[in-house]
Amino acid sequence: MPRKPSNILYSVNEKLPLGTLVILAIQHASLALLFLVYPLVAAAEAGLSFEDTQMLITSCIIFMALATLIECLPRAGAGLLLIQIPNMAHLPLAVQSMAAGGPALYAGMSLIAAVSQLTLSRFMGALRAVFPPEICGVAVTMLGVALAEPALRRVFNLAAESGGAALDLRYPLVSLVSLVIIILLAIFSRGLLRLFAVAIGAGVGWGLAAYVGVAPAPAETFSTLPYVDLPKLGLPGISFFSWALVPAAILTGIISAVDMLGTVVSMQRMDDADWRRADLAQAGRAIRANTVADMGAAVTGGFASASSSAAIGVAFATGTTAWRVGVVAGAMMLLATFSPRLIGALTIIPAPVIGAILIYAAAFLIVAGMELILSRRLSDRRIFTVGLAVLTGLAVAILPELVHATPDWMQPILESPLSVSTGVAIALNLFFRIGIRQEASRPVAPGDNPFLATTEFLERQGDLWGARRDVIAAAIPVVAEAVEMLLDTGVAEKGVEMRARFDETNFDVSLLYEGEAIAIPTHRPAPEDLLGDAQAVARFVGYMLSKRADRLVLGKEGERQILTLRFEH
Repeated sequence: MPRKPSNILYSVNEKLPLGTLVILAIQHASLALLFLVYPLVAAAEAGLSFEDTQMLITSCIIFMALATLIECLPRAGAGLLLIQIPNMAHLPLAVQSMAAGGPALYAGMSLIAAVSQLTLSRFMGALRAVFPPEICGVAVTMLGVALAEPALRRVFNLAAESGGAALDLRYPLVSLVSLVIIILLAIFSRGLLRLFAVAIGAGVGWGLAAYVGVAPAPAETFSTLPYVDLPKLGLPGISFFSWALVPAAILTGIISAVDMLGTVVSMQRMDDADWRRADLAQAGRAIRANTVADMGAAVTGGFASASSSAAIGVAFATGTTAWRVGVVAGAMMLLATFSPRLIGALTIIPAPVIGAILIYAAAFLIVAGMELILSRRLSDRRIFTVGLAVLTGLAVAILPELVHATPDWMQPILESPLSVSTGVAIALNLFFRIGIRQEASRPVAPGDNPFLATTEFLERQGDLWGARRDVIAAAIPVVAEAVEMLLDTGVAEKGVEMRARFDETNFDVSLLYEGEAIAIPTHRPAPEDLLGDAQAVARFVGYMLSKRADRLVLGKEGERQILTLRFEH
């Protein structure tokens, strides 16, 4: 059972009061529907008709609502607070495919992307070595960096072509006020004020935007939208005729899976004060639920969805990670498809208000990713893996002309700092693993200092293997005491061989020596045993070691005795 962090009010499995549950779900559902701007942009760029655009939006909402419901349920999905939004990674693929072959071609490419996601999810358990915490940390950090660009464009009103116009200070003013209110309520308030920090900040920001004249006016067609109507789905057909887009579709699916992994890890880390490593099986269930929803959206002419990194910021601000909030939010999104007027209203929330929420989420994700990276000991290899991967992602974000200079089929891949940095991190991690053995040994002679020898050996191997700092720090005094006991009591007259092994789950240190086997008593020996012979002292120390290590095992290898100390990782 995960231990709830002190800053979380309602953890993943806790029940909330009904009123609180509903209002929190409204916050998440409203934020998710704001991102309908992505499929709207894709439809406008591709020149879709009103009917095709309506089909694209309606199907997108229905299946991202269903994906949210499935992913949040403990048995059917991941059992985490994962809120779906339209998938920004699909935007380049959607524009290119719909412009080339209409909704039918995008449906085919979206299915290919979904299949590539599904394929990757089947091998999540085998990919544990590919995604150690520092690589997950790079992905989470770059999730925050990827949010920074759209956030700042909304804050400074740079989303449209400005033509060199002077900065309009009203936009950053609205964003600053919204952000300050969210932060103040999230940090200094308690109870309902903290729970509704995002809603209060957004509401004040919207009111200020209307007052200073930067709130968008409704479109002319807004008044014609009905308050209640049946959702309209269609069957646009499926086409695969553009083979030039297939590589982009496959890579879009892989990028989406990495994005999902980053959000799942972020939620796992936020909800568990003792978090150690990513639960890849849970991540695989989330990716599979998302894949099924994307397939349904593709067949019915909709836009693909993915877990929202902005929703992670909302969860952190409100101190609530309960999966029940996600289930209710998914149900609300599903009900929203019956109200075209409601969806239309949500699409006119002021851009600087959205920018403030995205900045809050980006700041949290960047720091959370850094914390993941620094949770492990970093050797020179791992330092360069993380540093070069982050720099590569930043290069893509800071110098877009580098992306524009590449072939057209590569640009959708390279436009995402997340995909570029994560890909580089994975490649460097696999490359730098060359020459690193998962088992190493060091002899300790009777005249050596056991503590210095143990510290030097375990710290070096911990750096090479990227072991957790706290595990190495806990293992050093225990192993040093065991070596000292074997040498000082004369049990190991010819010295001891330390043999360490690491497999991401356990950190084992075996001590091999020639001599008599020591007995580990099951009951605490009497203090007088310390005044007895060498075997009595060894038994007393062995008993103490068995209580300080997670497991102590005695064995034999040829003529040598083995004392193995296991530390759970």
